[in-house]
Amino acid sequence: MSVGYAELHCLSNFSFQRGASSAHELFARARQHGYDALAITDEGSLAGIVRAWQAAQESGLKLIVGSEIQLENGPKLVLLVENLTGYQSLCRLLTLARRRAGKGEYCLRLEDLTDGLDGLLGLWLPSHGQDEEHGRQLQPLLPGRLWLAARLGLPCVASGDVHMHVRGRRALQDTLTALRHHCTVMEAGSRLFANGERHLRSLSALAAIYPSALLEESRRIAARCRFDMSELRYQYPRELVPEGHTPSSWLRELTWRGAAWRWPNGVSDKVRTQLEHELALIAEKAYDSYFLTVQDIVAFAREQHILCQGRGSAANSAVCFALGITELDPGRSNLLFERFISRERDEPPDIDVDFEHERREEVIQYIFRRYGRERAALTAVVTRYLSAGAVRDVARALGLPQEQIDQLGRCCSRWSKQLPSAER
Repeated sequence: MSVGYAELHCLSNFSFQRGASSAHELFARARQHGYDALAITDEGSLAGIVRAWQAAQESGLKLIVGSEIQLENGPKLVLLVENLTGYQSLCRLLTLARRRAGKGEYCLRLEDLTDGLDGLLGLWLPSHGQDEEHGRQLQPLLPGRLWLAARLGLPCVASGDVHMHVRGRRALQDTLTALRHHCTVMEAGSRLFANGERHLRSLSALAAIYPSALLEESRRIAARCRFDMSELRYQYPRELVPEGHTPSSWLRELTWRGAAWRWPNGVSDKVRTQLEHELALIAEKAYDSYFLTVQDIVAFAREQHILCQGRGSAANSAVCFALGITELDPGRSNLLFERFISRERDEPPDIDVDFEHERREEVIQYIFRRYGRERAALTAVVTRYLSAGAVRDVARALGLPQEQIDQLGRCCSRWSKQLPSAER
């Protein structure tokens, strides 16, 4: 009988100092083994899920979106996204958990789950010595959608708690664990895994340790998870558009008001043709609300006399100039608008705006007031180890003396190549 399997519990290197493999490595390995699907379930985060989606597309293997969470004074479980509603539920939970805790931490409580698990499936991960009370607490929250504890009448399923794509990453995983606990590998003791089995195992190896029913159950759960990241659509703020207008008509109104300000002696035929061309393409691509959002923020800055200016390919746009976003008059140049927006490129344009450093916080707080803290957020920059930093951290984890660590660090240029396997 042929064996099939879907891994439902897997951490990537976006579970910083836990996962020892990138999403691309994990999906390539899972594809090689013939898995049906692979869930990326980084702890308390969806930070790596776009990379995972890209890796899934390249490999042709199905991605299941999820996250591992440890409840405060409660059980640990993996939440898997079944549909779009589930993705929204998971995002709400993780946002709540991150906002409640300090930087780099999260805090989620059992009571937070009482009305936030629609569209989610759960795998309960009982620890050694943990009584069944946690399972009983979770059962009513995920009726018919919870797995693992047979004594409570819950179905069981095979899952690997994967931290690396191959067993050979065990040394790196041990090193990361020591770094996370601020100790050396020698001092880490029981904090290290007892063996190297938390990797993506072959189907034959899985069949040797799991009953076929548990492997088949993983495939059934994977089949229930139908959500795909391509379903996501950005919803722009409606309050930017006055009653009686559509985003397109309001953008046109503001553009021509701005044109009268920018060209007080009249708009030339060249500029008028360019504005109409741009407005038509913006409307065709449904980017009107994006331009309105940027214009709203820039207008606030100008009203408060905060220095700001758009840059990059947005400077090719007559609409951006009329809206006050950029300062380069397209009537005096022959820049190519299609570098900014084109019919062939199916993605929103990138409008970069710089604000003076000393007053940037005023702009940020305006955005929070205008759109609400539930709808506005700062984005994070994904950083990677440079060679010097990686060498220093590994040397510390191996217990090398500080003098030797410094010598090793000096051997690596501060501009040396980034190490993808240590991606945060």
